[in-house]
Formats: sequence, structure tokens, C-alpha cells
Amino acid sequence: MKALIGTVAALTLSLGVARAGDDASGPIRYEVDLGKPFTTYRLTEADAAWKTSLVKKLRYAGEVVTFQRTTLPLLVDGVLVEGAVYQALERPEFFYVVPGDALLRIGTPLPLSPGVGGFSMHAPRSRNFIACLNLSPNGPWGVPFLSSTPVQRGPVAWGGDESNRF
Repeated sequence: MKALIGTVAALTLSLGVARAGDDASGPIRYEVDLGKPFTTYRLTEADAAWKTSLVKKLRYAGEVVTFQRTTLPLLVDGVLVEGAVYQALERPEFFYVVPGDALLRIGTPLPLSPGVGGFSMHAPRSRNFIACLNLSPNGPWGVPFLSSTPVQRGPVAWGGDESNRF
């Protein structure tokens, strides 16, 4: 009986500490204005060769989505970070934010943490672009940041953590 009571008590206490896997929100505030004018990095022949080599080495046969660095400024807890927001060349409604590891798609209610999305991202040393493999056109793309504004052509803000793939 004591073992049963101990097990129930342990489970009850763990429920207060455990987090469900349906919210990626955190204490750090991220802000970007997707409505402001910006430019993107233009891929070179060397960049295209790097992508081709990556795909060949990984024996990947699917679509490669290329995220190009933009000039969009990012605010992280009020501090300006430049060169951290990328836009997908093949799917311009998608943006990727390196600090906080966030995927934004224009017209969706929430930014996402792609940590569980099943796709992989690879960048050369320059970090001017990211080659993304296995990005399904229909999702799922990750876990939502519930403490956010809708993803729109305009200001977008969300609370996240310090995740960073690169």
C-alpha cells in the first residue's frame, strides 16, 4: 500500500512540473516586422554547388527549400539582431528565425518551433543561406509558440527560448 501511495504522490508531483508538448513558448520576447521592405541574399554558383554536394552526400531525393538571409531586423528582448531572419526562396510565405529556432508562415495563427517537424536544416560557414530538407508543403512544421501574435505581413511577436540550430 505504501508503494502505491508513493507512486501516486510521485505522479501527482510530476504533473505540476511536466509540460505538454503543445506549446513552445518561453520567457524571451522575439519581434520582427514582416511588413517592412527588405532584401535577401542572392545565391551564387558556389552556393548552388554546395547545395548540390550536400544533397548528393546525404543521398536525398526530395525538394530542397532554400532559406536566404534577409535584411529584416529582429528584436530579441529589445536588443537588435541583424542577419538572423531568413526567407524561403521556393516558398516566400515561410520565414525562419535562427535565434529561438522559429518557423513563421504568413497567414497562420502562430509561429512554430520546428524542433519536432521532421525536417533538417544545413548551412554553409557563411550562413548566408540554409538548405532545408524534408519540409512538407502541408506540415506539420512543429510546435506552436502560444504566446504570440498571428503571423502576418506586419509586426509579429512571440515568446520563446534560447534554442539555436546554428
